[in-house]
Amino acid sequence: MTPKIIIFSFLMILSSCSESKGQKNPDFICKGCGSFDLSKMTFNENISELTSKTEVWKTAIVNANNEEKEIETLQKSDVVKFYKYHFSNQRNLILGKNLFHYNNQFFFNGLVILTDAKNKIYGYSAKNFYDGKMSDINNFVNDLKKENNTSQYKQNKMYGDLTVYQWFGKNKIVQLVSDNKVGTEEKTVNGKTSVVNSTYIKINVYDESFVKDSSEKSLEKDVDFAVFSEKHYQK
Repeated sequence: MTPKIIIFSFLMILSSCSESKGQKNPDFICKGCGSFDLSKMTFNENISELTSKTEVWKTAIVNANNEEKEIETLQKSDVVKFYKYHFSNQRNLILGKNLFHYNNQFFFNGLVILTDAKNKIYGYSAKNFYDGKMSDINNFVNDLKKENNTSQYKQNKMYGDLTVYQWFGKNKIVQLVSDNKVGTEEKTVNGKTSVVNSTYIKINVYDESFVKDSSEKSLEKDVDFAVFSEKHYQK
């Protein structure tokens, strides 16, 4: 291979990497809309536009007791604090496989987006039951450590044989929860049952607006968006 060809090939690789990093997310989340990189969420997206081309289950957090209600059951007297947009993807049939990813480092098949009462996006929660190796999850944690190296870092054990990793920054909070070891489950396909890896992992990212509005207390018991603290840690 001549020096010119080597230099040209190297420039092509650099150009390809640059295009990948600069590529924006699609305007919509749907099966045919292209993959959605959670790491590139700006939190300025229009939630009505994002959800307009797929099936979404919408709930609201209301009143002083922070009760979660389906939109259809809301009463005029209910005071809405937050909305939650649940992207349903049962068996990957609605949105397809590997639609959601975080900087191509890890893929997720479930997503919930949190907004305030005026539909300003506050954060998201993405989860998966991963069928690969535990080392892949550990590598993802290390990638997040590098990405958030200026944030306050915490790592704690939780009940249910889980570990929570947290990064508290001035402008965002990142929280990752995973099983401490590889989980398994039985799957039956065409009448044949097999045991496969199924390791729980969930990432939450909260925007600057969520941090500044001190929204944590209202969601401390929420199954999707609780920011874990001492009361949640294993003692």
